[in-house]
Amino acid sequence: MIVQDYNQHVHTLAFQLPKAGKLCCGDSFFIKTTEEYLICALADGLGSGERANESSAAISSLVEKNDDKDVEDLMKLCNEELRDKRGATVSILKVDFKKREFTYSSVGNIRFILCAPSGTYIYPLPILGYLSGKPQKYRTQTYTYEQGSKFIIHTDGLVLPGIKTLLNKGESVEDLSRQLEEYTKTLNDDLTYIVGQLF
Repeated sequence: MIVQDYNQHVHTLAFQLPKAGKLCCGDSFFIKTTEEYLICALADGLGSGERANESSAAISSLVEKNDDKDVEDLMKLCNEELRDKRGATVSILKVDFKKREFTYSSVGNIRFILCAPSGTYIYPLPILGYLSGKPQKYRTQTYTYEQGSKFIIHTDGLVLPGIKTLLNKGESVEDLSRQLEEYTKTLNDDLTYIVGQLF
């Protein structure tokens, strides 16, 4: 499944595949682009199949209903939402186009990296663990970004050996997605990635 969203400030492309033998993907994502901001949430439900999807889909739905809130508040709401569910790793990205900055927070093994045209990389480290309704610490960080910066957020079903090189080489989000294709064949796990470029 491929989903694209874009305006004058950003272009995103999301790709998702379920684990081999499963009809239902345990990952879920939500992307919304407005004139003021981009919000992007990615969740990987523990395990695979329907129960994993129940947890991850709850995160997408919650962020969709509360996309005006800041990232720290959203992470707390996501944790509450997963009480009495299987649990999920969760990442939330919010980009403020006017300020040219983005805020990111993650709990678990979802990865994010941004590559700037100047050659610098931003690679926020996530908090280990997963959200399940239990008391949880968060690391929410805000960064400025350069025009033309490219980023990827992906679940652990996508194993990338040279992600920095790949981001540097990709001319566009479609080009990045084409280069990622060879890493989407194993299907040992649910797989989701979101690539984007900020203008």
